[in-house]
Amino acid sequence: MKKVRVGVIGLGHNGTGWCRDYDKSDSAELVAVCDCDEQRLVAATEQFPSADGYSDYRILERDDIDAISVHTPDHLHAEPFIKALEAGKHVFVEKPMANSIEDLKLMAQAAGAAPGRKTMVGQVLRFNPHFAMVEKLVSDGHVGEIFYMEADYIHDLRGQQYMEQWKVDQEIPIVGGGVHQLDLLRWYAGDVVSVKAEQNHIAYKEMQTPTTQVALFSFESGAIAKVTALYGCIGARPPVCNMSIYGTKGTIRRNEIALDGMEEFLEMPYDYKGHPYSPQVAHLADCIINDREPLVPALEGAKSAQACLLAYEAATTGETIQVEPLV
Repeated sequence: MKKVRVGVIGLGHNGTGWCRDYDKSDSAELVAVCDCDEQRLVAATEQFPSADGYSDYRILERDDIDAISVHTPDHLHAEPFIKALEAGKHVFVEKPMANSIEDLKLMAQAAGAAPGRKTMVGQVLRFNPHFAMVEKLVSDGHVGEIFYMEADYIHDLRGQQYMEQWKVDQEIPIVGGGVHQLDLLRWYAGDVVSVKAEQNHIAYKEMQTPTTQVALFSFESGAIAKVTALYGCIGARPPVCNMSIYGTKGTIRRNEIALDGMEEFLEMPYDYKGHPYSPQVAHLADCIINDREPLVPALEGAKSAQACLLAYEAATTGETIQVEPLV
């Protein structure tokens, strides 16, 4: 069986996790790793001896590499993503696709200029069986016309201040975390046309950006959705991201469903597997080998990140912001 030969750029927590899943994949092969941090690079080449190590973009000069997997900090995604496409590689990039609208535009333009290359953004919750089942129920018409949705990224992330410094200095909760939920809601209801938001910085003051952010998104379909991102809360995460979908034929509330005519909610099977990388590895490889469109190509991932970045802007300015086309 043909394997996709992959080079990984960025060897932090997530990057190393992806290396492990590429290394054990039946359809992908880890052949190179890259990081400007010498300690991380040495550790990765020791852990994955079949992968050559690079400290710069010479990794892109390898003709035998099919795909580049980008796992740098959020605000540093654009350069390796664009350079990899220009080098003729297929590209995977972590979510959020970028941390600025300008970078999103450049990345979307680069993807559009490389139609023969596959691009994929790591919106991992689309690969969760529960959320995929919800999408099937919605797309098959069982929920009817969606008019309201909500979902939360409520997570005690105070421990990240002892991990990677960029997570404290650069990450934006509604973007870094909330993009998970907003992307799901976009999957179900389509594109966002405007956003308003509020925020405060009472909890987890070590972070540079406000850590309580609540956004209200208006969709082209007429649906409305609320997404909350909290990084300094106490206690365990709420089940199923507190996600609710309200439609004219049915309601999905966490792991329960009620259809028109039913008096009670019925429990839905729920199998939360965290944020596994292996289903995404398999999907990326399948799309490259069999010339299929990835579930979350560049423009799709860019739209989710854009709406969340505009939510942060709206919370900062107090204005309602319209969503403009990226390309």
